[in-house]
Amino acid sequence: MATNFNQERHYTSTGDIYAVLRALQTDRSSISIQFDNSGAVFASMVLSVNLKEKNFVLDEFSTGEAHKRAEAGTPFTLRASVNGIKVLAKDLKLARVGKDANGLFYEIDFPEKLLYLQRRDAFRAWVPGTLMVNASCKSENHPKGIKGRIQNMSATGFRLLVDGKIVPEPDMLESFNITTHLPLIDQDLRCDADAVYAQFVQERNHTIVGFRFGTLGRTEQIAINRFVTQLQRERIA
Repeated sequence: MATNFNQERHYTSTGDIYAVLRALQTDRSSISIQFDNSGAVFASMVLSVNLKEKNFVLDEFSTGEAHKRAEAGTPFTLRASVNGIKVLAKDLKLARVGKDANGLFYEIDFPEKLLYLQRRDAFRAWVPGTLMVNASCKSENHPKGIKGRIQNMSATGFRLLVDGKIVPEPDMLESFNITTHLPLIDQDLRCDADAVYAQFVQERNHTIVGFRFGTLGRTEQIAINRFVTQLQRERIA
C-alpha cells in the first residue's frame, strides 16, 4: 500500500537557510537557474555559504546569456534537490561578480524565504499512543538528546512528538543518531536520521519533528519494514 502527497514548508531564519544551502554545497547538488520571463534553464552549483555575511556563492552559469542577465540585475529563481527534498528560492539577484583561478563566480545574498518540498512516497503507519514508542535523538547540537514519542513511521522516516519547545530548534537536515525500541517486533533500533522539519505548537506546548532515515543497514531496514507492516496489520485487525 502506498500514498503520495507533498509537504511544503518555508524557512525564513538565517540559520535554516544557511543549513539548506550548505547541504547543497556539501552534496555538490546541481542547481537550476531560471530568470524572470524566460523559459530557459541554466546550470550552476553552490561553491560556498557564509553565515556571518548572509550570502552564498554560485559557480559561473553555464552560458554567456545567463551571465549577461545576472549582471543586468535580472531576478532569478533557484531550484535544486538534496536528500529527496526539493529546494526553491525566488527573486534572487546578483550582488557581486568575482574571479579566481577557477574562473568567474557569483555572490548572492540569502533569500528572504526558502521553500522546500518534501515528497513522501512511502506508506506512513500511525503508532498508537498505547504502545509508547519513545525515541532519543542525539546530535552535535543536542548532545543530551531530544526525547519524545514516535507518532508515525514509514520505511523512509518518522514523526516525533516532543513535550515543550526544543532549544535550539533542530536545523534542516541536521544529522541525528536515533535510539528506540520497536515493541511489536521486540527489537531495538539504532540508526542515523536527518531532521527535515520542526514545528512548535504553542497552544499544546509541544514540538513536532519530522525525520528522514539516513543510509540504513540491511538489519535496520528489515526491522523498520517489519514494524510498519505489523502496525498496518494491527490497524486492520
